[in-house]
Amino acid sequence: MSIPTIWKRPHLSFPSVFDTIFFDVDGVLIKTKASFQATGIAVAEYVVGVILSLDWGQNEGKSLVMTRDVEDFKRAGGFNDDILTSYLLASLSTARLREWNRTALAGRSTQEWAQLARAAQLQGHGGREWVETVLPPSARTDYHIIIDLYHEIYWGAEELKRRFKCEPRYLPHAEGLVHNEEMLYSSDFFARLRAAGLVRMGMITGRFGQEVHSALERMIAHSGECWWDVVVSSDLYKKPDPQALRFAINAVGSKGGLYIGDTADDFDLVRNYKASQLASEPDILMVMVAQEDEAVLYQQRGADIIVSSVEDLLACLPIHTQM
Repeated sequence: MSIPTIWKRPHLSFPSVFDTIFFDVDGVLIKTKASFQATGIAVAEYVVGVILSLDWGQNEGKSLVMTRDVEDFKRAGGFNDDILTSYLLASLSTARLREWNRTALAGRSTQEWAQLARAAQLQGHGGREWVETVLPPSARTDYHIIIDLYHEIYWGAEELKRRFKCEPRYLPHAEGLVHNEEMLYSSDFFARLRAAGLVRMGMITGRFGQEVHSALERMIAHSGECWWDVVVSSDLYKKPDPQALRFAINAVGSKGGLYIGDTADDFDLVRNYKASQLASEPDILMVMVAQEDEAVLYQQRGADIIVSSVEDLLACLPIHTQM
């Protein structure tokens, strides 16, 4: 089953005043499959293969974790934080190879685990709580080691020294996967949005600290301007906490608009906001960047609009906004 490149919920009504767009960053504005997702996979491989010396068939070219495994958990929600995702992947892989070896749990698919994680997330017990409830303590690598590995693999030795003033402990020659990131929008995209009437803009991101600064530096260089009015990082509020959206709304004085993301935590951010929305608060539509089966999933969950890329937003705007 597939849906068109741009899909809108039947009988969708836009807010009467439509002046605001909030963006997720990773997967929407910046292509991160070769950086954040690849970092999570590399962390799991280092923990399992180097630190724990476990064999999953790596010498025969077998993969420990696939990109689709990462995406399954991103769809589940609770794993917008890529360090937490790395912790999950390393712990689950360890348990399958060691603690659960030759048991039914070792054979359970990643998709099945992700479905369980989604159920826990909807009950308010997802993310790290779910990981530390479901996975054996002996399979869970110390979180501080995961953090160190994540930073070394993502930033690389030179960027780690420059941004954090510290030396790598595990990978002194890492080049850094951050350099694989690419922008997913044209340099004049935000100027075109403003010309269409969207004059209030911001970002709500799972990035934190230096990750935010790095992304903003590169977006300014790419766009030739600081186009945003507010940035809500996970240092302030973590998605899907609706306070992240409320903070952004208040910061820009939004009268109505949309939020565009690409993971379950993005979807749940708006879902949670709508569930607790006061009469005095503006309406915010949920737009998801998704492809094929994932697009169908978010259509079924109740997204307002689904697009294949952030640039598709211009074709989604109500006619009176484009005038």
